Amino acid sequence: MAGYIGVTSRKWFTFLSSYNGINEVNFWRKNTNSFNVLKQGEPFFFLVKNEKGVRGERAVLGTATYERFVRLSVNEAWDRYHNGNGDEVREEFINRMNDMFETDAHTGEIGGIILSDFKAFDNPVYLSEIGVAFKNSVVSGKGITDTESNAIMEYGFIKQRETVKRLAEAESIGFTEDDEGFPEGNRVLKQHLIRERNPEVINLAKGRFLQMHGKYFCEVCGFDFVEHYGEIGEGYIEGHHTKPVSEMGETGLTMVEDIAIICSNCHRMLHRKRPWLSISELKQILNTVKSR
Repeated sequence: MAGYIGVTSRKWFTFLSSYNGINEVNFWRKNTNSFNVLKQGEPFFFLVKNEKGVRGERAVLGTATYERFVRLSVNEAWDRYHNGNGDEVREEFINRMNDMFETDAHTGEIGGIILSDFKAFDNPVYLSEIGVAFKNSVVSGKGITDTESNAIMEYGFIKQRETVKRLAEAESIGFTEDDEGFPEGNRVLKQHLIRERNPEVINLAKGRFLQMHGKYFCEVCGFDFVEHYGEIGEGYIEGHHTKPVSEMGETGLTMVEDIAIICSNCHRMLHRKRPWLSISELKQILNTVKSR
């Protein structure tokens, strides 16, 4: 089965990734010519642009199923697909179409690649890592072979499931040496040292965060290592285990959702008290101090 990789904005993709209950998505474009690259039921992939100032290869972050191509006015597009256009309200969508395409909402037409079964990948897919050629100069998209489509699907979904399986077979992972301060003493310290050897969940949590936001920043204070330190700070952030190892059973499993992405300073402050502060508690402390 052939496929197509379309280049899209991070704002559009992130909105649809967080919006539940959308049956069909409109991958709109200025070009109103027929879209003959795909047949109904074939996969469409989203290559998401990096945030402004973020260097590096763009990643494929999700997929959907091609249904049909339509020509319609901006108003018609909203009436038919509503939030499936990638905006919260009609006015935002109309303004965006006007800014990008200078298209009149009533008479000017846009092309709509209509997709169903929109899914965000569990694992960002960098095409260079799986042998799929896609030049940075491509700004709209291109068709790919069934072999390339299968490779993207496998890396985006199956690799994640295999990783979770390996995590279940191993012990859960701790992130800091502060675990040794809990009452379990040496037993907890031993668990921590064993768990820390497997970095898979750290990479998955960081990958998921980068997928959603396009860059790393602290979830507590907003600190961005690249903004403050330049190139040396690129790709650096820390992971905070929101569930202390001492509160988990012998067979407890650390999920990606249990990891907070934070800077070094906030990480230390979270561990200053016993029991640990929560992310929301540290945010409240920070806001209180700033408001004085």
